[in-house]
Amino acid sequence: MSQLRNQLRKLLPRFSKEANKITDSEARSRWMKLKKITESPKSLAQACRFFGMSEDAYSKWGKRLLKCPRAEALLSKSRKPYQSPNKTKPRLEKKVLKVRRVEPYLGPERISDTLEDLYATRVPPSTVYAILRRAKVVGKKIAERLTKRHLKRYRRPLPGYLQMDFKYVPYLIEGKQYYQLSCVDHHSSWRHIRCYRNKNTFCVRQFLMELIEACPLAILEIQTDNDAAFTDKFSSGLGVTGSHPVDQWCESQGIIHRLIPVGVKELNGKVENTHKQDDREFYALGSFKSYETLELNTRGYCERWNSQRATRTLGRKTPNQVIREAYVKALALLMWVRNDQNQAVYNLDNEGNAVMAIPKPKRPVNRKNRTRKPTAVEKYLTYLDWAEKKKLSALLTYPTMCQNFSMGIKNKT
Repeated sequence: MSQLRNQLRKLLPRFSKEANKITDSEARSRWMKLKKITESPKSLAQACRFFGMSEDAYSKWGKRLLKCPRAEALLSKSRKPYQSPNKTKPRLEKKVLKVRRVEPYLGPERISDTLEDLYATRVPPSTVYAILRRAKVVGKKIAERLTKRHLKRYRRPLPGYLQMDFKYVPYLIEGKQYYQLSCVDHHSSWRHIRCYRNKNTFCVRQFLMELIEACPLAILEIQTDNDAAFTDKFSSGLGVTGSHPVDQWCESQGIIHRLIPVGVKELNGKVENTHKQDDREFYALGSFKSYETLELNTRGYCERWNSQRATRTLGRKTPNQVIREAYVKALALLMWVRNDQNQAVYNLDNEGNAVMAIPKPKRPVNRKNRTRKPTAVEKYLTYLDWAEKKKLSALLTYPTMCQNFSMGIKNKT
C-alpha cells in the first residue's frame, strides 16, 4: 500500500491540470480524497479514516488512476450485467415494434391486448412500454408534443347525449376538399361517421336521418357549435328562430338541440378529441384516391371503432359493450322508480278484506347537526331530472332494447 502511495505522490502533480477539467461530482470527490490522503503526513489508515474513504476504495481508484492517468479513470462505470436472464427476447421485441409500426397510435395496453389476440402471447403493458422506450418511440418530449391542455373531462352517466361537429379531411382528394361529419355519444364513445362533398344543411339532414336509423340508443340531446350548417343563430339576425332545418328535425323527433357558447370549443371536447384520434388512426395510415374509396373506408373505420376498439377509459370494453350494459342499468332504474311510486301497504280488516294502510306521520328530525350523503341512485335521478317528461319518455324505450338484448343472450345459450 505504501508503494501505491509513493507512486501517486509522483503522479498527482502532473495530473492536476487535467483534474481541474473534471465536471462529474463523484469523480471530482474521489480526486480530492485521493489527493488529500496521499499528501497527508498521517498513516494511510488514519488518513483514510479522517477523509472518509476506505483503504480498499483508495487502492481501487489509485490503481485505476495509475493504469490510465486520465480524468475518465475516476468516472463510475456501468453496472449493467453482461447477461440478464429476465431480459425480453428479441423476437418478442420485434413483434411489439411491428404492431406499433403498423398502428402507431396504439399505447402499451392496447398493444398488449393486440399481441394476445394475434400471437396468443401475454406481454405486460409495463414490458411493452419499456420496449417502446428503448426504441425511442415514446418519451416525455413526444408526449408533450401530442398532448394539449383541456378543461376537466367528465362523462354522462347514461347514453343519449351526443356531440356533433364537422371536420376537414386533412388533405385534398382529386384536388378537392371533402368534409367529415361525426357524432359521438358522451357516455359510451359510440360514433356515427360519414364523409360528404359539401358542408351544408342538406348534408346534415341526410346525416341525421342515417343517425336515427343506425343509433342503438335513445337520443336525448344533440350538442353542436354555432356553425351555419347547424343553426341560424347568426345568419338570421334575430338569434335562434327555430326555423332552421336541424332545429325542426330535432323538434319533430323530441330531441333537445343544444348550442355551445361562442369560442368555448372545450365544451364540445368529446367530438373534438375523436377528431384527433381520426388523424392518428385513420388518415395518417394512407391517402385515398377517390371520394368513393374514402366513403367506403370511413364506414369500415366507424364499424371498427364501435365494435372492436376497447380502451382503458371504458374499462377495456368497446362502445357497443358499454351501451349494452347501460340498457340494463336504465331498465333497473326505471323499474325502481315505478315500484317506488306505485308502492302501497295493505292490511287486513276484521272481515279479512284488504285495506290500504294509512302511513303514520313521521316524527320531525333535527337535521341541523346531521347531514346524510345522497346515494348513487338519488344522484342518478337528480342528475337526469326524471320530472321532465321528454327525458323520461325517451328513456322508456330502453326496456324494449334491453328485452331484445336479453332474448339474444337466451338464443345463444
